[in-house]
Amino acid sequence: MIGLAGGCLLLLACPAAAPDANGPGQGQVARLPPQEAMDLNREGKVLYRAGRFAEARAKYVLAKQVDPDFLAPWLNLACAYAREERFANATDEAVALIHHAYIPGAREVMEAADLGALQIRPPLLAKLRSALSEASTEWGRPAQTGFLFVARSQPPVKLEGQGVLVLGMNQEIYAWLPRSGRYLPITAEDGRVLAFAGSPDGRRIVFLRGGRLVRTPGQPDLLRGLGVRQLDLPNMTLGPVVAFPGDVRQLTMWFSGPGAVEMEVARPEAGLEDFRFDGQKLEPIGAIQRRSSANVHRVLLTAAGVAPATRVVTDTACGFSARDEADSQGLARIRVWARKGKGFFLDARYGAGLDGLPFPASPSAASKALSPARKTR
Repeated sequence: MIGLAGGCLLLLACPAAAPDANGPGQGQVARLPPQEAMDLNREGKVLYRAGRFAEARAKYVLAKQVDPDFLAPWLNLACAYAREERFANATDEAVALIHHAYIPGAREVMEAADLGALQIRPPLLAKLRSALSEASTEWGRPAQTGFLFVARSQPPVKLEGQGVLVLGMNQEIYAWLPRSGRYLPITAEDGRVLAFAGSPDGRRIVFLRGGRLVRTPGQPDLLRGLGVRQLDLPNMTLGPVVAFPGDVRQLTMWFSGPGAVEMEVARPEAGLEDFRFDGQKLEPIGAIQRRSSANVHRVLLTAAGVAPATRVVTDTACGFSARDEADSQGLARIRVWARKGKGFFLDARYGAGLDGLPFPASPSAASKALSPARKTR
């Protein structure tokens, strides 16, 4: 009996310093599939372009078997069926991808040009919508219990100089699942997430999207074209992207209890404005009574990004704490400590932060912007 009990304790060890092979999500934030899987997918695309769809599908199936977390062959397999007008088979493969990786699989399926034929056939569209509804709650369930943070999925492509620079930071929100050690993508915003705040009940997040960085000689750097958006985690429902008006020197946001998000905005001319966001609209309001909510966590975004937080986040159920910390290369990362044992960094090799990330700085300390990566299948 002692051995069995010990085995159960081992299986339930939390947090997991290394990812399980199974379960929702992926083993790393910024993962590179094995070379064999990428080669098979590439060979499949060559055959696909030549119109040899059956042979292409065989390559995609092998690529999936080598690495089930490599999503490109899942999508390509569905597209290969659609190109042969085998729409029922294409729908089955699309549904499988939606259930396997709702984020970003659902968006990929609904935006793939070669799968557009499925959406003009009512029975097939109904099947896709049913899968989307089911998978959204399947994905939202672990998302609510995960440890949320912002991370870069790709190395940054840096832009220097003056003018208006695109803030495509290759950043999304992820949930780390401490019992499996796996990472669940939460947003698919083309890498444009800059910062986020979570509601006290853990059911909603509001995030800020870039945007451009305006750099003018002799003047403070400014943020322009920001967007704000709400995500309801239980069913992964996204609200509209609401444009934030005007240029911004810095923006502070926080949840006012279980209600809406409140924001204090510093304008270029040093004026302050207050806003409230309810998930659908952004409204200017009078001066916010901040003293009454002194214990509320505030997220600060400036033209230098989000500075590492000084706070420590503790998960008492799993028995770990986490905080922002620079690694040996000076990169912003998140370190996790269990009650016993050594600490470890979450596997986000290009950077991660509790609320967001600082924009990369050059050796001369000039801010830099990142250009968005081109999406490819």
